[in-house]
Amino acid sequence: MIKKQTRRNLILPSHFFASDEEKTKLNWFLFEFARELENFIRNKTVLRKALLRKGVDDKVLAGFCIHYSQTMKQQVLDKVAGRISIVRIGYEEIEACLPQIGDVLVDNILTVAAKAWDWQLSLCSECPTRCISEKEQIASMFDDQFYWN
Repeated sequence: MIKKQTRRNLILPSHFFASDEEKTKLNWFLFEFARELENFIRNKTVLRKALLRKGVDDKVLAGFCIHYSQTMKQQVLDKVAGRISIVRIGYEEIEACLPQIGDVLVDNILTVAAKAWDWQLSLCSECPTRCISEKEQIASMFDDQFYWN
């Protein structure tokens, strides 16, 4: 009997802070979004296989999800501050990070990213942690593997 190998987590909390002061609830929110985005892409088997054919392996996918999530930080801050009315899920960062995949796959990832974003927000509406409204407070979850391992 061959034991099914479990996938290593390539998106780690440490990708979202450089010091203890950056272990904020906003950065936790971005970490969770990166994980959701990765899961949504992985669950689209046809998309995942197409990305693999274009050279987007697990490590490249994780790097993309981390980067994409982190680029949304300013938009989230602008939305909370009332400077913008909506957070825009854009294609530009997809094209910049994954230039080899072509327009069709960029569009597919864009659609999946929007769904992952909506899913993340729906979870947040029920979560007592209040990562956005308490965005600058320290998130103890960064230090407890129970929440991310």
